[in-house]
Amino acid sequence: MYQRILVPLEREGGGESHLWHATRLASALNAELHLIHIIPIISSDEYFFQQIQVEVGSRGARRKEEAENYFRRLEAEMRERGIPVQTAVLFSPRPEDEAILEYAAQAHCDLIVLPNLRKSLLSRWLQGNVPARVQRRSPIPVLFVSEEVTQ
Repeated sequence: MYQRILVPLEREGGGESHLWHATRLASALNAELHLIHIIPIISSDEYFFQQIQVEVGSRGARRKEEAENYFRRLEAEMRERGIPVQTAVLFSPRPEDEAILEYAAQAHCDLIVLPNLRKSLLSRWLQGNVPARVQRRSPIPVLFVSEEVTQ
């Protein structure tokens, strides 16, 4: 059925119910998990401007290091459970939903698992709703998991 399950994650301590649901699904199906974290950068034609967003000591570099540390802990936990896992922390000048879908296509993922975010209308308007945009644009199935689901 599903062989590669993509789970986009925010920072450590963010909502992870969708991760634990995907973990159980991957275990039951002998599927590989792909955990990704997207760090947006401001698109620019100037190489210097792009570099300062990701160079050592920048906010982007700190976010990348935090995500990599988080993923190392998750990888160890998944491997203990016998679940194959791939992780990636990606800088992207593209909108987050596009970066997620691009990764899914490149990695040949056949399911994307996302949290079902409960946001107010104002919050969705101001911040956008990445999961909803992924769902609308995805050529592969998207599974939404309520954040109230526990391990």
